[in-house]
Order: sequence, then structure tokens, then C-alpha cells
Amino acid sequence: MEIFELLDKIKERPSLYLSGDSINHLKAFLDGYYFCKHSFELSNSLQDQNWLTFQQWIEERYSISTSQSWAQIILFFSNDECEALKNFFELLEEFMSNQSHIG
Repeated sequence: MEIFELLDKIKERPSLYLSGDSINHLKAFLDGYYFCKHSFELSNSLQDQNWLTFQQWIEERYSISTSQSWAQIILFFSNDECEALKNFFELLEEFMSNQSHIG
């Protein structure tokens, strides 16, 4: 399953994939996803390569340069974990609309 397809499924039913409506739970889930791909030496697809630019895009979107993850940046600009998760999916949609080459 490709990363953006997986994110669509998580958006539809977060409780099926995450232990709570939390951006940090999503970050942990995605870290596990990429750890598994790396452990099994699976190559990165075009979608994976595009996803790897999301961190930089978030930093540019908020006009900040930091060592914090995209999840921590989004959480900082949100009221709580649940709102941050909602904001993540809105930002992801904006990110994807700016990425004409996402496969």
C-alpha cells in the first residue's frame, strides 16, 4: 500500500489505525511504517519520495526552521492533539495539491 493511500484510510477511520485521535499517534504509526519498509529493504516509491519532502514543506508553510518534526510543528500551531490531527489532514491536502507529480 502506498503512503498517500494509507493516509486516506487513516483519515477515514483513525481509530482503526491509531490508538487515539492524536497527531503523535499518527507520527508513531508512520515511523513504524517506514521502519518496517527499511527493515525489509523495500525501495521507496515516488509517493515515498514525495512524502519525505513534507517536513520541509511544513517548515516553509509556517515560515520556521527547526529541529522539530512536522507533527510537533503542527501541534504547536493547534490547540490540542485532536485538532492537530485534523489540521494535519487539511495540510496534507494542501501539500498534495501543490505536488503535481505525486503518483
